Amino acid sequence: MRHRRLASFLPVGLSGLVSAAVLSSSAAQAQPLQRGFTVNRYEPTAAGEWSFWVDHPWYSSTRYFAAGITLNYGHNPLVFGRDTGSSVQRTVSVIEHQLLGHVDLAGSFLDRVLLTATLPVTFLERGTAAGGAAPTEGVVVGDPRFGLWVRLFGQPYRSALSMSLGANVWVPLRQFTNSGVSGSSSDSFVRVMPKLALGGLSHHILWSFTGAFLFRAPAQIGDADPTGSTVGSELQLGAAIAYADTTRRFAIGPEAILGTTVYGNDQVKPAPFTSDYTSLEVLLGLHYNIARLINLGVAGGLGLLRTPGTPDGRVLLRLAYAPMAEDTPKDRDHDGILDPQDACPDVFGVASSIPAEHGCPDRDGDRVIDLQDQCPELPAGTWPDPARPGCPLSDRDGDGVADVDDQCPEQPKGDRPDAARPGCPTGDRDQDGVLDPDDQCPDTHKSEVPDPGKLGCPAGDRDKDGVLDPLDQCPDIHKGMKPDPGRSGCPAPDRDGDNVPDSEDACPDKPGAPHPDAKKNGCPGLVSVKGGKLIIVQPVFFATNRDIILQKSFPVLQSVADALKGAPEIKRVAIEGHTDDRGTHDYNVDLSDRRAKSVMKWLIERGGITADRLQAQGYGPDRPIADNASPQGREKNRRVEFLILDPAPGEGSVQIQRLDATQVAVPSSPDQSDTSSAAQKKKPASK
Repeated sequence: MRHRRLASFLPVGLSGLVSAAVLSSSAAQAQPLQRGFTVNRYEPTAAGEWSFWVDHPWYSSTRYFAAGITLNYGHNPLVFGRDTGSSVQRTVSVIEHQLLGHVDLAGSFLDRVLLTATLPVTFLERGTAAGGAAPTEGVVVGDPRFGLWVRLFGQPYRSALSMSLGANVWVPLRQFTNSGVSGSSSDSFVRVMPKLALGGLSHHILWSFTGAFLFRAPAQIGDADPTGSTVGSELQLGAAIAYADTTRRFAIGPEAILGTTVYGNDQVKPAPFTSDYTSLEVLLGLHYNIARLINLGVAGGLGLLRTPGTPDGRVLLRLAYAPMAEDTPKDRDHDGILDPQDACPDVFGVASSIPAEHGCPDRDGDRVIDLQDQCPELPAGTWPDPARPGCPLSDRDGDGVADVDDQCPEQPKGDRPDAARPGCPTGDRDQDGVLDPDDQCPDTHKSEVPDPGKLGCPAGDRDKDGVLDPLDQCPDIHKGMKPDPGRSGCPAPDRDGDNVPDSEDACPDKPGAPHPDAKKNGCPGLVSVKGGKLIIVQPVFFATNRDIILQKSFPVLQSVADALKGAPEIKRVAIEGHTDDRGTHDYNVDLSDRRAKSVMKWLIERGGITADRLQAQGYGPDRPIADNASPQGREKNRRVEFLILDPAPGEGSVQIQRLDATQVAVPSSPDQSDTSSAAQKKKPASK
């Protein structure tokens, strides 16, 4: 036998609150499962409130005292059922009819504190005993509840937004006596529930939202399956909204209360927001104040999600003596000046001996009310402008020198004013905070790292490597692309000067070139590094007047690819094609461009270099490195060059040089020579 299980969907976002509550309750985990608990879940708000369950507290500016009774009828608040696995079938209504009365008292003082007390009395329970549980016979009382509310800000029945903090405590009568109480009307231990309430009244909309956590000893009713027939500490959330008319003294609207058990004990481990441990009731209530003395309320509702104590239907009737505070002259703008004397009753203002100005605003506090103040946001100050009421003599830069006398009216005079120019600061042309008379570099900002030896000057960077001299351990040597991690601004040690650090150089005493193979990195090959330049020691050979690379040039191109792979810091390389000056200019430019792009294609497809690191262009005869008047000069001009673009030259990069004539090997191939028979027959010229 177990309590009815109902499937439900609940907001996942509440899980964080649940987790916090579970952690705060962990000290009570060793409590044994108690027998019997207060079955009724309805807890009335303070007598006189315009809500039944979701708190909307009042304070002494609304009323000082209220007392009344709330009749509470619930249908089927305790039902046992049989779990078939796929559903829960109701078998017996242990409590089918339940009628209670709640005697309520409430009082407020200081317009900030509200005290409440409630005593529940069970007049009637009817049902069928089952599973070790039975309806109560006769009249019994429940646990008295004592409450406290403190207003933090706002007035719940006057402000659009207010916040109150409160707490309820239930005294367990069963701890003191077994007479006049029952196992379904009283708990075995003290219950405590801290609460937070947000609410307000604006444009006839009365709203409230509450959050609370009920600390309660785990308990079971009857001796059936504990799942679905137990209670424990739970999170409670409430929301209410109503149309309220304070002039006609009535309010009508719905309320909803959600509660879910988040903490049990070792025997019963609740699953928050599941059907066996979650209750949801909704009510629709009407409240009316008779002659500003008697509050009458009636409400009806349904239990949508049900745990022990949640009926499938509930009816409430409330009657309370709750005299409203006597009407006093209003102060609509809350400025302390009553409306009959307030010349500006709807705008917060200040007192004045002049009746036409009394209660009117003076935002800048210069004793000229805003209605007459031509500068309502700016105090008139010590020197008011006689031509503009409420305005000071103009001082745009706020330096105390009126604009009429200020030679720098848009610039404050600062801590060191210029004696020769009233209202002007001593100059600081570079805006570095060092005034010009003291600044040794008055037109250059001192930067974030100033020169310690020259006031107002930035620290230098003689080697242009981006490390300022005060921080640079090698101020006259560029740090290069491979800086020494142990010495700021210094290049890593490189004995053979091939731009491959000794720590990575497989041949540290022989100049070479970068290579992806650690055993060949920095060792001599078809590409070498001399004086910071990467030099190709063999030319690239092409078929005569064509852009087809001869196989004999594959090794040197592979060496270029290996060097680029071994130096990933080289981000961009230009491949340039060049010819001699024989033939037409347009033909030579086109041929050199096709050859440069052919080399680029080879490096991408065969060399494994990514396309974003390369670009290619032909320049024909426009950039000779030797005299085209001789065959030897023309041979040197027919070439392919590789130039580093990023890092740019001068940034410490290894540079694949633009060759000069002394560094170009003359081809010994007949198909690229001036004397080649094929070249003589090919027009417009052999290239």
